[in-house]
Amino acid sequence: MEEPLEVLIQKAQKGEEEALAVLLTNHYDSVYRFLLKVTFDPDYAADLTQETMTKAIIAIKSYKIKKATFSTWLFQIATNAFIDKKRKRKHEDQYVRMQRLQWSMKEEPHAEWLDIQNVLLKLDSKKRVPLLLKHYYGYSYEEIGRICQIRTGTAKSRVNSAVDYIRKELRSDEGIRR
Repeated sequence: MEEPLEVLIQKAQKGEEEALAVLLTNHYDSVYRFLLKVTFDPDYAADLTQETMTKAIIAIKSYKIKKATFSTWLFQIATNAFIDKKRKRKHEDQYVRMQRLQWSMKEEPHAEWLDIQNVLLKLDSKKRVPLLLKHYYGYSYEEIGRICQIRTGTAKSRVNSAVDYIRKELRSDEGIRR
């Protein structure tokens, strides 16, 4: 029988490596999928996921159960890792990234996700990350604010702006097809 999340966290914070391994293993895929949607690059997402897990191992003792859920805490680490790497990383050819993304996401459960990926790729990551957190992962604006280290109102504004942009882009694409 698997132990409750809180018990695993407490054991991990006390230095029990097995509990920490279970915690990170249970959350690895969701962090990877989140970063895949943020980066549009499977290899880059995998690297960032590894970096996120490493940082989580180092910082596990500083995690506060009452401040945020464990997944929110991991997504915040992942978002920060993405932002840090983005500052240092040169842009890769978008066509190559799209091909790799399509190949890696063949089993993605939401077909509509692939329909709007080109529009999402055009969207600035400052808006794309909050949008994904809200509408794909179901986080509240307050949680998005914590993850992205922005105010709740800013999170809401960025999500709404991203939704408006996507609607506009999808409407213009429909007009071209007719």
